[in-house]
Amino acid sequence: MSLQTHEAAPISDVRVRHVVMPKEDPTWRFALGARADSVGVLLEMEDADGVVGLGYASEVPHLGYDIDVLEAVVRARTAVARQAPALDRQALVGSPWQQSLPAPVRSLFDMAWHDLVAKKAGVPLYRLLGGRSGVTLRVNRILALKTPDEMAAVAAGLAAEGYDHFKIKIECRPMALDIARIRAIREAVGPGAVMTIDANQSYTAKEAVILGEAIADTGVQVFEQPVPRGDIAGLRWVRTRSNLTIEADESADSLESVAAMLKAEAVDAVSLKLSKLGGIDALMIAANLCAAQGVGARIGAHVGSRIMNAAALHAASALPHIEPFAELGEFARLTNDVARGLEVVDGGIAVPTRPGLGVSLV
Repeated sequence: MSLQTHEAAPISDVRVRHVVMPKEDPTWRFALGARADSVGVLLEMEDADGVVGLGYASEVPHLGYDIDVLEAVVRARTAVARQAPALDRQALVGSPWQQSLPAPVRSLFDMAWHDLVAKKAGVPLYRLLGGRSGVTLRVNRILALKTPDEMAAVAAGLAAEGYDHFKIKIECRPMALDIARIRAIREAVGPGAVMTIDANQSYTAKEAVILGEAIADTGVQVFEQPVPRGDIAGLRWVRTRSNLTIEADESADSLESVAAMLKAEAVDAVSLKLSKLGGIDALMIAANLCAAQGVGARIGAHVGSRIMNAAALHAASALPHIEPFAELGEFARLTNDVARGLEVVDGGIAVPTRPGLGVSLV
């Protein structure tokens, strides 16, 4: 089935809501900062038949996307939607490569458009994307920066709930503390669990290589964003010298940046997020670019509402080369979600089967 074969009625109303989702652990932090809640923007786009498409975008301050700016742009953009004689996707978000709107805003409108069109067709979105039914990804749970013992205790608790993939936040303050964190968590979750580490740009290239050598016996598989986002040469330097899979996150903040990293042979893998790339089509293009170059692609953290987690999961179901584990369960550590209909079961998350994104407002 093709998205192009389904026409929607004219848009009759567009509603925007500011959302605050407190964290169950208000001390949760990573190398780039700490905040006691996750804030975002909810979009409800209703057509003349009363069908509502949902979109959501979270604040990403370390990429320059503050909530006040995002919300202002979204509210301004609703005027375009309300004036559209029909559900014109090009008018709403432009092409996947268009940069006239901030990427999270493009993603939010793109998400709502996909949800609305799939609901009008009466099918789950993955069907329109060419995806597979029955897809379940393992959920990679993120462990916030704490003492080694505290992080190990959190990991053990998650393992008892059925999780077997863990991403460990590190910060090089000092490196020895990161090494202690990694070793404590490995002991807590056992040898069979998959472990990755994420520095969020806090290491130098040389420090990243030294760390990789120091933890070679711990079974860590992936080192995410060791160096500052603009240091593509540094990423490549680490990749050519490290025993770990080197993955870009903050450096992969647009289709252009993904293409540039692939051309430079800078990374082994890329963490893909709707809010960074500008929507479902852009994420799928980036994943296919990676596959064509033999570079891994994984769905990264979508911290916020189940709405955007569901959208990323539908996209993943249409990408046969996507890594089988993803960071699509972080809503479990947040409260006050505006949506329901997506849950982690025994450490895995399944693509919804209801029409559209498969989630609904609470």
